[in-house]
Amino acid sequence: MSLGLAFGVMFALGARADQDNNSAPVPLAEGSKLGTLVNPYQAKEDAHDQALADEGHKLFGNYGCPGCHGFGGGGGMCPPITNGVWIYGDKDDTLFRLVSLGSAELQSKYGLTRQATENIVAPMPSMGTVIPKADDLWKIISWIKIQAYTNVKNNPQ
Repeated sequence: MSLGLAFGVMFALGARADQDNNSAPVPLAEGSKLGTLVNPYQAKEDAHDQALADEGHKLFGNYGCPGCHGFGGGGGMCPPITNGVWIYGDKDDTLFRLVSLGSAELQSKYGLTRQATENIVAPMPSMGTVIPKADDLWKIISWIKIQAYTNVKNNPQ
């Protein structure tokens, strides 16, 4: 296995080549090229898989996300995340980086800017050390997108 492939596999699993078990956690997505992160649950997300949505929603609750975004993702002291409005765009790569690195890092390191606005605007903190597994974050993102699809479908503007 080449060094690049080995790094890619480690990265996809949420580890970094320069991180050992004694070091502080490193936010997921740190050091990867923009546009390279792919949701392994995309097919299930596209099929609106309810088991995946349920698992992602449970993880969403376990990591404390409802404290800011509400239990159903409809907002609270921070913007809603299940209404189909994607402040930085709807690409999975962007959403993964936003949650993992936070909005300040997303803007400064990757040059991404707001594409939409909400009534409530707040910076997204880095959750990449709180959510240590890439797999968990992908499941949360899948739940958010499945729930947004359901909400928009049931409440067209």
